Amino acid sequence: MNAIKLKHVVAVDRAGSISAAARALGLTQSTISRSLADIETEIGYALFDRRARDVVATDRGRDFINRAARIISDLDQLSEDARMAREAGETLIRVGVSPASMQGLVNKAIIELMQRRAELRVHLEAMSGGAGIRALRRGDIDVLVGPENAIVGDEAFAFTRLGDLKTHLFARKRHPLAAKSDLSREAISAYPVIAPDRMSWHADRLRELFVRAGGDASRRMHVVEYFPLVADIVAKSDAIGVISDEYARTGAFARRFALLDIAFFEPLAVGFAVRKRWLPTPAVCAFQATLQDYPPGV
Repeated sequence: MNAIKLKHVVAVDRAGSISAAARALGLTQSTISRSLADIETEIGYALFDRRARDVVATDRGRDFINRAARIISDLDQLSEDARMAREAGETLIRVGVSPASMQGLVNKAIIELMQRRAELRVHLEAMSGGAGIRALRRGDIDVLVGPENAIVGDEAFAFTRLGDLKTHLFARKRHPLAAKSDLSREAISAYPVIAPDRMSWHADRLRELFVRAGGDASRRMHVVEYFPLVADIVAKSDAIGVISDEYARTGAFARRFALLDIAFFEPLAVGFAVRKRWLPTPAVCAFQATLQDYPPGV
């Protein structure tokens, strides 16, 4: 059933005549009459009693017209919702970062984007690996930033690699291991280590360390996703933390901490994913371009 013809029927009912409906819609009377005739032919009964100057809905016609009016209202609301969503999509970027401990690694890209495009709005959310994949698949986020090995493999996503994330183990400057060279894994396992998240590549490597040393790995390491808290714990105890190479090169890090002399983590490929079937909005394209200019911790 044609929605435009339904609109013509509803307009006739509201205007009280075919000629008045034609004037209200800016159409010819013949166009309205043809739509009315087509609908009546399709449903098999008359919608209106035609009189000299006006029309009046029949009993069966009244039920049909009332239902048609609700359908047209729903269609209009759907169109308006789509328009508003499209306008929001032109300025809104919904970004997921997984795992949560990587959230700070997109700071430069987001700050630069806000300086380049002040009209854009960013909704940034840190989430676990599984939650990030599900959110992107459902369309709850537009872009998912994270390790390549956690995102690739889903045929619904297009992944863009940004580079390799280098991470290190670090401790306070006066830590017993801070001044030692060529540390062994056994030396590291003698101290509490803080994993940056519970389910990630980094956490897996740290679990392997404690499994080899013997005992329950989950009871021998901390899990803290909030890096400022990690930094405070490391600064005031013998705990060992995980730090990105980018932050490790800053003066703020050098004043408080020391990198431990052990190549514990191999570089981790990172990038971002979008859904293949949905074209990215201009806002999302702008964010992707900024990410490529300022990749996370690379």
